Formats: sequence, C-alpha cells, structure tokens
Amino acid sequence: MELAGFATEQGSSPPRHGPVACWQFNLKRAGAFLEGIRAGSADKVPDWHPGRLDTLLRAVQIVDVNDEAMRLFGLPADRDRVLDRPIASLWPEQSRAALGDLLTAMASKVDAEPETREIPVAGRLQHVVLTGSRSADPRCPDTVFVYVRATLNTPSAVIELEASQKRYRNLISCLPIPVWQIDARPAGRIFDRLRASGVADIASYSDEHPELVELATDIVHVFDVNDEAMHLFGGKHRSEFIGPARYLFSGTPGAARRVMLAHFSGARNHVEELKVKTFDGSLLDVLLLISFPVPGERSDTTILVMIDNSGRLAAEAKLRKIEADFSHAARLSMLGEMTTSIAHEIKQPLSAILMNAQTSLRYLRKAEPNLEKADQLTSRVVESAQRASDIIGRIQDMAGKRAPTNALLEFNDVVHQCLVFLRHESEDKNVVIKATLEPSLPPIQGDRIQLQQVIVNLIVNSLQAMKAAPQTRREIYLETSLDESDHVVFSIRDTGTGIPPDHIEQIFDGFFTTKEAGLGIGLAICQSIIKAHGGTITAANHPEGGAVFRFSIPAEHAATAAGIKAELA
Repeated sequence: MELAGFATEQGSSPPRHGPVACWQFNLKRAGAFLEGIRAGSADKVPDWHPGRLDTLLRAVQIVDVNDEAMRLFGLPADRDRVLDRPIASLWPEQSRAALGDLLTAMASKVDAEPETREIPVAGRLQHVVLTGSRSADPRCPDTVFVYVRATLNTPSAVIELEASQKRYRNLISCLPIPVWQIDARPAGRIFDRLRASGVADIASYSDEHPELVELATDIVHVFDVNDEAMHLFGGKHRSEFIGPARYLFSGTPGAARRVMLAHFSGARNHVEELKVKTFDGSLLDVLLLISFPVPGERSDTTILVMIDNSGRLAAEAKLRKIEADFSHAARLSMLGEMTTSIAHEIKQPLSAILMNAQTSLRYLRKAEPNLEKADQLTSRVVESAQRASDIIGRIQDMAGKRAPTNALLEFNDVVHQCLVFLRHESEDKNVVIKATLEPSLPPIQGDRIQLQQVIVNLIVNSLQAMKAAPQTRREIYLETSLDESDHVVFSIRDTGTGIPPDHIEQIFDGFFTTKEAGLGIGLAICQSIIKAHGGTITAANHPEGGAVFRFSIPAEHAATAAGIKAELA
C-alpha cells in the first residue's frame, strides 16, 4: 500500500498539489534520546552539533517509503534495501538539522497537527518543504510520517545523473568479482570530530578506546552487493547482506581496525589478505581491496572488493611442499658427497671413547686401582660421547625432513656451526678457510637448518671448485657484515677457476649443473631459501680469480616489518 493512502487512513493527510515524497519512521529506539533533547532545549531550537544529530538519526528506523521518495532522494530501486535502515545514511546532509528539529517537535506533540520546516536546498532538491505528523492510530505511538515537497535542481542534469547512476549500478552488478557498496559517511563524521578535537594519532587513540572500532563496524553500512558477493558468502537474498559491515571482518580480528586506520589517514586504497567467515560458518582466504572516496567523488559510496585466494594459497602450499622436498633432496645429496668426511668425524670421538675406556679398565684392574686416573679417563669418555652425539645430531638435522621453523638467530653462530661441520672436509682437501666475522651483528629471524644448508652448500661448492688449483692457493675467504640497509651479509670467495662467463646467468636455474653426477638443484634451493628469508643472493667472478657468492637477509627488526615471519611460518 502506498504511504500517502496509508497516512490518510490513519487520520493525517499529506500536503496536496501533486506528487509528494513520503517517509514512514519508527522513533522507538530514539525515544529516550528525544526526551533528553526536549528536556534540555525547552522551547528553544535544539543545538544540533554533529554528534547529537548522528546519534538521533542512527536511531530513527525507516519503516517504508513511497515511489516519489525513492525518485526524489535517489534511493536504491530495490525497496528492501531501504527498509529497516537508519535514516542517517540516506538523508541529505544539508537538511539533517531540519529533520532533527521536525522529529523532535513531533515527538513532543500530543495531537495529530502537522509540523512544517522549509529549506532552500537539500542535496539535489530545492524549495524543500518538510511536513511531519504523528500517526493517529493508538496502536502505533512511535510512528511518524514525513512528507517532502520539492523540485529537482536542473532536471536535465538530474536525468543524466540518474542515467549515469543506473549505468554504474549495472556495471557493479556485472563485474566478475565480489563487490560490496558501503556507506562509510557516519564513520567519516566521527573522524572529522576527532580531528577537530586534536586527535592525530588514531592508532593510539583506538588502543585507548577500543569501543571506537566496534562503533565503526556498526554504523558503517553495506547498502548493496553484486551476485558474485552473494555467491562468495553463500547468500540467497540481498537482504542478508544489507546492514552493518561487522560481518565482513568477523573472520579476522584486527582487520576492521586496520581498515579504520586507513580511512582515518585519508588513504585512497587499502589492501590486505584476510580470512572471512561465510554464512555457513566456513572460513575463506581472500584478498581485500577497499577504495575510499576522495573529494570530487560520491562520498556516500566506498567500494569493497574481495578476491577468493583459497585456490592460490592452496597452490602456493603445494609449491612450498615441492620446494621442501627438493631442499631435502639437496641436503641428502650434499651429505652423500660428504660421506667420507662424516665417517671420519664420527670415527674420531668413537676411537677416543674406545681408547680411554680401555685405559680406564686397566687402571681399575690393577691390584691397587687408580681411581683418580680412571675418573679422568671416564670424563674424557663422556666428552667424546657428547661430541659424537653432537655430530650425529647435526647430520640428523641436515638429513631430517621437517617444516621450516622461524626463530631468532645469531648469524655468526650459524656460520661457526657450519665450519665445525665441514672442518674435516676442508682439511682432507688441503683447503684453508679464513673467516672474518663482524662481532656486532644484530640478530636475524630465520630457520637455522635452512640457512646452514645454504652456507654449507656454498662452502662445499668452493671446496670442489679448487680440485685443480695448486695446493698452495687453496683458500676460502668467508666474511659477515652489516650493510647500509640493515641487512646481514654473508660472502664467500674461493681461489678456484671461477665461473664460466656463459654460465653466470644460469647458475641459479633449477637442474642446471656442470657436475657429471650433480642434481642441479643446490644453488636453486639456496636462492629459494634466501628469498623466503626476504633476501637476495648473487654470484660473480673475482678480479683476482675464483668465484664470489654473496647473500644478504634483513636483520630481525627489518624482517619483522617486512613480514618474513609469516613467509617462513
């Protein structure tokens, strides 16, 4: 039933003389607030500062509108997207105070006599006359009607505007990605008041007032979605999506606050990956993109887009598993090449254990056992056993198949462990390793075994590259340092034959190798590991001969800022 007819049945008549826009409101939620305004203002016109006006209009619910109201106010064509919404999000800015006056006056009336307010301009309307009256039906004590008579500014321009808006709605509807249209003006008004009161650091302010984020998710409203958005969330009707934007952020605590900070800062766009909870309770990984309006654009529309990331993230997880398998294979291959050195490393403490244990037994079997000497020898047995255990542990770490573990590391300690691991290998090949380690390096975030794999692989490659070099020139120079970008740098130079110039560009490619029995994945895996740590690795020839490999990774504070923790997790 059209509202003009309904109002007449209830005992109040709309103004005559042509089409009239009619709104039906429910003031129940605003009752206590209106009572306070009346008590404070008496017979005076209320002082409508923005905060009080927002509070009132957010509490006034739209019950119904007629077709003329939808036309004059440019409301969505689907009436269901208007009903039950607060009037604050749909009423023109210029006439909000006049509407507040009118509603306050009607709330205090005991009769059905109309109240009138005149406004020169309201949005795209001019010569506006607002007429309000209460329902005469005692069953509807909180119902009021507001009739609006006005003319459109420059009708031809308005017609073109409406046509443009229709094209815009059609475009949004046909986009092949999920789109939400949001009215964020209520939050914008709160931000304006905060700035006016001197708040510049909204992050600190929201920490002290966490209720601000909750308020923002309640007053920022979704007013339209396209079919793709409905499909993504598993909704059947648009009405399920219309209302407070809170549901968009329920799957990722903290996302709403980050969006609010971006909005307050005046950002044009905000992008982040997050999880969203669909209507059946499932969690989806999505890429969120929000475009905030800037001066000159429609301030009532913020565009929110979600792109389903589930497939991409699943593919990335499979790729990481494949990379982990290749990394494991590379470590096993490297250990296979070091079998002789590993056997020698283990044999040394085992031989010491055997010799010290036998000697200890002889001292104990004497007529007068030498307990002091036996105690010393037994201590040596324990030390040698611990050394053997440490060697086996290092081998198990390198040979084991496990997920990367992110931790705070002292990089020089990682390098020292690699040198201990390769000590016999270098001695066996008559190679001298000279290490110059910067003593004041900051800690790094990373996986110890992965970084050891990179360093060991580079050292082993250098050892192998010097097979043809004279024994007097078999040297490897290691160096750690900190560069100007707060990256920890590791460099290794050997005195071998260097890298053939036509191989420089391919050396980090997967399955590229010059070794007869090589897999060609060692350096490719090294590059993948360093990249996962947020760093880079390069290879070159030294002017004095031999190859130089260099990699850098962010120090701990830089790694945290760059999100390396999440990459390794």
